[in-house]
Amino acid sequence: MADDPEDYLPAWVEVLGRPPIQIGPQTLPEDILPEVAERLEALLSSRNGLKPTIEGWRQLAIELALEYEPAFQIETPVDRNGRSGIGGRPSGWSNWSQRSLMKQELRNSPGISNREAARRVSKRTGHKEGSLKNVLSIPASPPDAMRVLPYKIIATRATEKAARELSQE
Repeated sequence: MADDPEDYLPAWVEVLGRPPIQIGPQTLPEDILPEVAERLEALLSSRNGLKPTIEGWRQLAIELALEYEPAFQIETPVDRNGRSGIGGRPSGWSNWSQRSLMKQELRNSPGISNREAARRVSKRTGHKEGSLKNVLSIPASPPDAMRVLPYKIIATRATEKAARELSQE
C-alpha cells in the first residue's frame, strides 16, 4: 500500500530489527561478513547518520558507552530527587499529553468551559474527566525524560572532549 506509514521508515530500521545472526561450529567469519557489515552500517545510520570514519566510530563508541556501560552512567538531580528536586513520583508523559489534549480542545472550540473540554477529551481518550479538568490548574511539569536532557548533553560533551584528548591520531 503506497500510503502505509511503514514505507516511510528509514532502511536501517528493518536491518536492526532482524533476529540474531545464526552461527554454528562450521561458520567462518567470511560467511557472516556481509550481514555483519550491513548491520554495522545500519547501526551507524541509526545514530544520526554517522559515517564509517574514525570520527564516526569514536562517536558511536561514546554513544553506546553512555547508554549501556555502567561506568559511564550519570546520576542527575532529577534521578536523585525527581520532579525538579521536590521529591515524589517520577513525572511521565501522561500529564504533558493530557495538558496538550485539553489545550487543543479549548483552542479548537472557543468559549467552552474546562469541564466541557474535559468531558470531550475523556470521551475520546478514556482519561478520567476529573483529572483532565484539573490538569490546567496545576503548574506544568515537564516529563523527567526531558528534564534530564541538559545533564545528558553535559556528559556527552565531556566524554567527546576526553575522547579527543586521549586520541592517538
